[in-house]
Amino acid sequence: MKKYLFALPAVLYVALPCMVSVAYAAPAVRSVDVKSFDVAGVKTGMSVEEARAAMQKNFGVSADAIRTSTFRKDQIAYLVTGNIEVSALIYEKNGTRMQVSFEPRVPYDKNNPMAVSLINYEIPWTKENETAMKEAAIAKYGPISTGGMAPEWCEKPLPTSGMGCEPDSATLKVGSTHLSLFDPAWKNAVNKFMDERRATKPQF
Repeated sequence: MKKYLFALPAVLYVALPCMVSVAYAAPAVRSVDVKSFDVAGVKTGMSVEEARAAMQKNFGVSADAIRTSTFRKDQIAYLVTGNIEVSALIYEKNGTRMQVSFEPRVPYDKNNPMAVSLINYEIPWTKENETAMKEAAIAKYGPISTGGMAPEWCEKPLPTSGMGCEPDSATLKVGSTHLSLFDPAWKNAVNKFMDERRATKPQF
């Protein structure tokens, strides 16, 4: 009898890691085609003209209601395009704000030089608005990808932790009364272009 009692703790030690791994298993993740999502009709990859038209239609406003910002000559975008191009389209009214940001297309396309890379949309904060934002996002975009505190949709969710997206993943996030849609592929292409432009062989 004593033999079996002494053996029991050893069995527990063997089983304990399995019990712990089950208890702390990462939540299931779900890959989502985030690049197909739109915010107020605007999708990543759209041209300036397409994005502006979508914003006008969604908010029921004229083109004059949408402010335009441009890149400066000392910014990277100018090195890619050689021209002053649109950096962002901005719509604001009564605390609602939407900003659509652009990156140059690589390789450069003279007829369609810029692409939407980031969309930010927000409404004034109230507890009711925060709840409404979360509910509206889930209703529009479907089940979330990860088990984080805030709703998040990922093209490439992190498989190990079950929380968050891979760094190169297209991502849609909701936090409080703010929503953002980001596709890093456009910025990554610009970074690669600049790396190749700066490539130099040591001469010493």
